Amino acid sequence: MKIFNLIRLSFFLMSFGIMLGFVTDALSRVMIKELMIPSTIVLGLISLKELLAIFGVKVWAGNVSERVSLFGLRRTPYIFLGLLSCVFAFVFAPAAAYEVKIAELSFSDMLPALLTDIGLWKLCVIFLMFGFGVQVATTTYYALLVDTVGEKNIGKFIGVSWPLMVLTSIFSAGFVGHYLKVYTPERLVAAAEVCGVISIVIGLISLLGVEKRHAEIKEGKGTHAITFSQSVMLLSSSPKTLMFAVYIFISIFAIFASFTLMGTFGADVFGMPVGITTNLFRQYIGVPQLVCMLIAGFLMNRIGKKRGAFLGNTIGIIGFMMLIAAGFMRDEQLLHVSLVVIGTGFGIASVSNISMMMTMTSGQTGIYLGLWGTAESLALLCSDFGSGIIRDLVYHFSGQYIWAYTAIFTLQIIAFATSSLLLPAISKKEFEAESEAKMAELALASKG
Repeated sequence: MKIFNLIRLSFFLMSFGIMLGFVTDALSRVMIKELMIPSTIVLGLISLKELLAIFGVKVWAGNVSERVSLFGLRRTPYIFLGLLSCVFAFVFAPAAAYEVKIAELSFSDMLPALLTDIGLWKLCVIFLMFGFGVQVATTTYYALLVDTVGEKNIGKFIGVSWPLMVLTSIFSAGFVGHYLKVYTPERLVAAAEVCGVISIVIGLISLLGVEKRHAEIKEGKGTHAITFSQSVMLLSSSPKTLMFAVYIFISIFAIFASFTLMGTFGADVFGMPVGITTNLFRQYIGVPQLVCMLIAGFLMNRIGKKRGAFLGNTIGIIGFMMLIAAGFMRDEQLLHVSLVVIGTGFGIASVSNISMMMTMTSGQTGIYLGLWGTAESLALLCSDFGSGIIRDLVYHFSGQYIWAYTAIFTLQIIAFATSSLLLPAISKKEFEAESEAKMAELALASKG
């Protein structure tokens, strides 16, 4: 593959960096603090983007891209389908948020109103459409990466493409934060529209012409196509496959459990305005994460994926302990330091875990990336929705926001530690041997 096309391909995740940064930083904070929508509902809405994966969208996308080509292309059409679905939903989300009326009701009146709030139902549809796009586009994009880059260079490629996404999120957050220093609903909607257009342009530039038409499937790929129910059977009957899926779930939960609430944490505990929180957490977490992803990606073959994950987990634990202390002390300087430490841990752990996911495929790229992606989406669903519930419940009973966020951060520390304990049980060689046997069994069962 030409180096120019590889560079272009690495830019694709920037499209999602722009949109996800806006949703998790600016939009979620505005909905919770300015519109006074309970965080359980806000994070529940945002987590809808992961719900479809649990019902098999990732597995479907991986399988269909293995079996059905469009215009002679196996991956690119599905990537564009997902991107267009994302952008279409994304630009309508802010306007729909202002139509939600439940913030004006008491807790006792809120439950029946959930069924009749038109704005809330609009947001449900919007985030489901956004989620469909995310699942389809990312699953088929990762499959295209494995097809074209090769396992040996995955770490280096992830070390470039994911930092680009993080860097884009930082610049996007900076732009949106600066623009929203004068906050109005109209300005929030306008910012989403501009971000959506930029995402489409980047996606087109990064993908058009990269995948060769009528390219032959490499040996070992696409030889099996299984349904979602068969995927569940594969997980339940394959200990090594199940172990790695559990590991992915816990590792992703550890990283993302407080991700969407970081801006709200700055507002609730430190009293920071929208413009400050939108920039603060992206910069202090994002920049060290970016640098460490670059370094870890290029050193992955020397460090080793499992050692890299353990190191990232350990640094993450230290960072969240410092963040809890900063919250209780209301110490903004310690807050900044703790965010840098957390970003460092995130960067190393992310590259290590993504590299493991993309190489644990046993020649069945679409199928296993669909499975790992489903475990990842389930973790994101639990982290977003779960952290929203924890924040509301703990605040309701304690009356203090710091205890609510301490509960969430402590849960992340436990998840990081558990993830590290599972690492010794993961073996690529044993997984591949088990996978080959189980795939053969499924193929025979399908014929029978």
